[in-house]
Amino acid sequence: MSVTRTFLAWYRTGLTTALAGIPAAGSARAALTASLTLTGAATLTGQVPVQLAEVRRCEPYDGCPDFEPEYLPYVELASADLPWRFSPVGPATSPLLDPEHPAAPPATQRRLTPWLALVVVPADQASVAPAAPGKLPVLTCLASELPDPAEAWAWAHVQVTTTDSADPVSAAGDPTQSLARLICPRHLAPGIAYRAFLVPTFAAGAAAGGSSTTGGDPLDPAWAATGQVSLPVYFSYAFTTGQAGTFEALARRLRPRAAPAAAAGRTIAVDAPGWDVVGAPGATVMMQGALRPVPGPGSPAEPLPDPAYAAALAVAVSVAGVGLQLRPPVYGQDYAGSTAVVQATAPGWLAALNTDPRRRLAAGLGAWAVAVMRDDLADRAWQQLPAGLAQPTAADPDLAGALGGSLAARTAGTAAAVLPATLARLSRAGGPIARTGTATSHTALAAAAPPPATSPAPGGFAPSFDDPACTYLAAVSPEWLLPGAGDIPDDSIVVMQTNPAFTEAYLVGLNHALARELAWRRFPLDPTATMFRRFWAAAPGTPDSVIKPIGRWDAGDALGSHSPAADQLVLLVRGALLRRFPTAAVYLSGAQADGTERHLVPIMAATLGAGTTFFGFAITPDQALHPAPDSVVTAWSVVLQESVDHVRYGLGDTPADGSTAPVRSWQDLDWANPHAAGHANLPVAGPLAGLSRPLTAAAGPVTVPTAIWGADSGQLAAALTRPAFRVRIPVDLWLAPPATGTGA
Repeated sequence: MSVTRTFLAWYRTGLTTALAGIPAAGSARAALTASLTLTGAATLTGQVPVQLAEVRRCEPYDGCPDFEPEYLPYVELASADLPWRFSPVGPATSPLLDPEHPAAPPATQRRLTPWLALVVVPADQASVAPAAPGKLPVLTCLASELPDPAEAWAWAHVQVTTTDSADPVSAAGDPTQSLARLICPRHLAPGIAYRAFLVPTFAAGAAAGGSSTTGGDPLDPAWAATGQVSLPVYFSYAFTTGQAGTFEALARRLRPRAAPAAAAGRTIAVDAPGWDVVGAPGATVMMQGALRPVPGPGSPAEPLPDPAYAAALAVAVSVAGVGLQLRPPVYGQDYAGSTAVVQATAPGWLAALNTDPRRRLAAGLGAWAVAVMRDDLADRAWQQLPAGLAQPTAADPDLAGALGGSLAARTAGTAAAVLPATLARLSRAGGPIARTGTATSHTALAAAAPPPATSPAPGGFAPSFDDPACTYLAAVSPEWLLPGAGDIPDDSIVVMQTNPAFTEAYLVGLNHALARELAWRRFPLDPTATMFRRFWAAAPGTPDSVIKPIGRWDAGDALGSHSPAADQLVLLVRGALLRRFPTAAVYLSGAQADGTERHLVPIMAATLGAGTTFFGFAITPDQALHPAPDSVVTAWSVVLQESVDHVRYGLGDTPADGSTAPVRSWQDLDWANPHAAGHANLPVAGPLAGLSRPLTAAAGPVTVPTAIWGADSGQLAAALTRPAFRVRIPVDLWLAPPATGTGA
């Protein structure tokens, strides 16, 4: 079923359909011959009220802070006949010559002046007096700010939406399929506050609203072409324009670029990390972030960690013997059977996580996020705890004794140990242990050897956090989302790929640290719970991209192998386009052998500062750049498409060099065209009047509807309609992007 949008020049119902021509001079009302038959007893008193509370949409919306100055403001009215319902005139026609073919038979210009119009005036040029009793507010401004009142007929039309081959004129009477629209032809300037007003078009309407008229004839225009104007106001709203730049103009600025050199990672010194681990003098590793560049042909593989260094790290983090041992954490130990010993040569994710400095740093970033946000995370965990589970109070008198007894039991048969300085600080008056009611005297603690590291008891409750973990990384260490992101120039599209080894290491560190924090707060936690499973934010309407629960990872699994889509292709879009049009659609379009398209929507999205957005797809860069021979897709392209849910009118941007494009179709018309340049309001009369052009450009034998400028308001609306724009960039441009960029 196809849907068609049709613009009608006007629509009238009832007695107004009998109006023709213009009443005699001096008449404020049209003369009609009518008969009325009443059956039965009836009394007619009073007046029929007319309400203008029919405005169903303002474009832009009231209070809009950044309306695109290339577009024209308008209001939509629920009743399709309202703009002409009280017009005291009938339709008029006149010949309209084609300026390119003056000898050809002229077209017919059809006009019907509405009784009200939309005007837009800079806020600092508009004075509005409040309504007097029984009257309307009055706008006072210079006539030069307003459009030509003789052309008011051109800026009111009816929109009818029909399906299949339904008759649009018949559908105009159905309020579910039709509406009236009043356009203001104002050429807006960027960064200006404006006010929009619905005002009368006839002098009779101005007089009825309490304003002075332009002359003695009630059918004269409500305002003159010069001087100061006072007009009653039926309805008003305000907005401010943003900077110049339509979606099309901003999209055309984008350039496909290679990732900057800094995106390959940051150099980390590993020569002296402490804990008896000593690396070679000046030793470093290159650590990549959550996003990394797509490796080109022949790119070297990521180097493996130094075996001797990994072995030293394994010794530093492993717990041997008894007693309190201040060592770096074994990230993920509760998910791997509460192991306290790491074997550097063991295969699998646990050893890689704890003995590869790059992965330990990623896990440490997750732990740091918990340290910064621990109170908020703990509060949210307690809020999820079912009411039936006990929630211990902050001070439990039995806990101190239990702790003391546990310490004594664990050290039975051993000599008393000297109280370590760290434990003394923890147990001081007002310290962490004291605040939870677990403190005993220093003497009692000194008499007992500190316990070895243990894991929480199995079982318990598992809180869940749906937040994408990338938001926590962005909050505490945003540079690790993409190292070197600041080196990407504005108006760029860069192809990257995810780094699942980094994101999984970060998630393990995040879960590990939060589990330790909750255990310290005596939360009845299931120690094997994966509380955070999602690193990237899932795009609306797409499947969740979550990792497999950490407790179910096989010991031999590689770190980074537990995400549903490893090495996803990621598009980074940086520039004014998404700052101004944040609802734009970004997707991959696959050209298929039969000429159709296959669309691949993002499965994740994230932002990094203003104007920089990531979009991830369930496809690898290699699959996107080199479709398999047996694939139905022959080539992939990146598509950015304007998201528009309503019609818009306007002209193209004024070119930066001051030139103007030839008008081959009405989509080529821009504000630098001689017909529009220099006018505060776009006129109907001028060089374009009578010109016929297709509505859009089309290649090949496709038939495109045409419109004649100034033939009637419906054709003007069609000529000025700005469709949603989309830009398509072949993915293979990133294989070898030119140094100066390529036009999008």
